[in-house]
Amino acid sequence: MSQLCWGCMQENNGEQICPHCGFDKSSEQNAPFLPLGTALQEQNYLVGKKLENNAEGARYIGYSNAMHSRVIIHEFMPAGICGRAKGKTNVVIRKGYEDQYKKFDESFLGYYRAIARLRDLSAIGSVFDIFTENGVSYTVEEYFDSIPFTEYIERRGGSIDWNTARPLFMPLISTLTSLHSAGIGHYAISPENLVVTASGKLRLVGFGINEIHQTGGFFDPELMDGCAAIEQYTDGGKLNESTDVYGFTATLFYALTGRLPENSNERKIDGKLPIPTTVFKRLPPHVVTALAGGLQVQQSKRISSFEELNTQLSAAPTVKAIRNEATRSAIRNEAESTYSSKKRDGISGSVWAILSVLTCMLILLVAGIIWIRSNPDAFKILSNDPAEVSSEESEESNIDPNLIAVPNLVGQKYDEVISKQGANSEYTVIKANEEIFSDRYEEGVIVSQSPEEGVSADKGVTVVVTVSKGLPNRELPVISGQSVETAVKSLGDQGFIASGNYVASDTVEEGKVVGYENYNAGDTAPYGAKIIINISTGPDSA
Repeated sequence: MSQLCWGCMQENNGEQICPHCGFDKSSEQNAPFLPLGTALQEQNYLVGKKLENNAEGARYIGYSNAMHSRVIIHEFMPAGICGRAKGKTNVVIRKGYEDQYKKFDESFLGYYRAIARLRDLSAIGSVFDIFTENGVSYTVEEYFDSIPFTEYIERRGGSIDWNTARPLFMPLISTLTSLHSAGIGHYAISPENLVVTASGKLRLVGFGINEIHQTGGFFDPELMDGCAAIEQYTDGGKLNESTDVYGFTATLFYALTGRLPENSNERKIDGKLPIPTTVFKRLPPHVVTALAGGLQVQQSKRISSFEELNTQLSAAPTVKAIRNEATRSAIRNEAESTYSSKKRDGISGSVWAILSVLTCMLILLVAGIIWIRSNPDAFKILSNDPAEVSSEESEESNIDPNLIAVPNLVGQKYDEVISKQGANSEYTVIKANEEIFSDRYEEGVIVSQSPEEGVSADKGVTVVVTVSKGLPNRELPVISGQSVETAVKSLGDQGFIASGNYVASDTVEEGKVVGYENYNAGDTAPYGAKIIINISTGPDSA
């Protein structure tokens, strides 16, 4: 195999200074981080340069020999508990902290196993592998070319408009809805933890155990300035979905205005959200309302879920709602006046009732004028000749232009439905809490929906769909003699996680797949199972 650069994990033919990234191959990685070139999982993964570290551990750029691709290797090594000597790989746990480490390690493993089960979410990277080595735990995560979101905003002149922000942020809302439905919180959503991929998609990074995102715990909290909610500054504050709603909304605020809100801890007295006048004028009113609701300092007053935030950001309030509210107010005023038997300022109750009715009619007239101006095409000029008025036009005149009949999505592929969703869609589709196995519908197909087909709903309605995971047990494909890339893809298409094991073979050329470690082609295994494949190293030289 050609030599890899430990800085970017691309082939550089052993050059001193990498032509791709400028990394000097004579560089060393100081303790407590893993030495450059460390091999993990029986040579399956190679460790490169440290990309970042925090109280939880470190993330390195890595290389998977089985997948022949770059990966992110995440090492759980909590600060203050673990240590590593220079040039060593084994981690030493501080004496007296063994139980503390065990508790945090269980939290780490449980957290990332839950994320690994949600491998098809579009706005986060996949978790390929989870294992324990050197006395600590590791995850292997998807690597993708990207730029920091802050850099993206800078390139766009310091801020973006809503029409640009909408297709970036709305898929992230869908992903966060699914994460919280599975009991997974991020609690560090901020511009620093978002990246923009080469295809122009927004992805959320910087996941970590809950213990590092709140005061009062073992670790010094890592709170994102302007994006951390008030409960994260409070010892014993309850972190939930609304906590991430705050971080998400603060990040959207940054994208639209070019700056972050003041820290929630400093906004306790005055919870108002100052939006520059120039920004306010170019934002749709319903977006301003959503920003204000998502950035409420007090948790009880804040938008509580991403589903609710999605609804508020998807469409402005309908004229129908305005008309209904005007009607309710007028009727309420009329009732209060009509049933009052007392005189007010010398005027009898009956006169007050007449005045109230006139007021009601005036309010409805004003509401009607507003609606007609907002919907100039809602009325057609009809001919005096009744014969020219078709029955179809008569039916259309009775249809509320602000309502739609919910379409039937059952039986359609979820990805295709989402790809058809645009900024002007009459409805928004999101996934339900979890996917389900199905004998009837193949993987990725919508099994059920709410509201159901044909239900009359306001435009912009959110349709929650349940998606099939396919059969609970899958057949293992034939992989003998294939390239590793082909075999890994075949297994991935069936919902399996592939892991490599190198063996000598007299019949299969080096680098090709010999077969399965514990299965035969045609056997069945549970969806999501880790499948070990044997990769040939050629004939045994011994």
